[in-house]
Amino acid sequence: MTHPAKASTQYGDLTGTISIDGFNGLTIFDLIKSSDKPAGYWPIGLRIYGLANHRTGQEQSPRLSARVLCVDIEQVGRGPDEIAEYVRTHSEIHTFEFDAEIEILDLFAKLKRLDVVLISRIVGNAEVRIQPVQD
Repeated sequence: MTHPAKASTQYGDLTGTISIDGFNGLTIFDLIKSSDKPAGYWPIGLRIYGLANHRTGQEQSPRLSARVLCVDIEQVGRGPDEIAEYVRTHSEIHTFEFDAEIEILDLFAKLKRLDVVLISRIVGNAEVRIQPVQD
């Protein structure tokens, strides 16, 4: 069964968006080299997820993991041009997740710019717009 490539947690107390500008030395292709993906897949995305384990009653650091999101080149095509052409003519694209070994702090250290916006679930589906404070 497929599901949308959208971040989710059990309760969704905060949801939002993230935007990243380029990598300084680390790319999705670097991650795919450390993943368990078989031949025949092209990387188009990255998923970072984690879990803080507090069941034992002892404070623990959150455990974060990474997965590379890949398309099957037999279905979609190989490379950016063929994949872009595929999405121009199809309303959805299917990806497959493969575990990757990555140090999360190393990943963040190599980002050029990062912007994360999280909004409380109490606003529901309302469009939230940010405006400057009037002095």
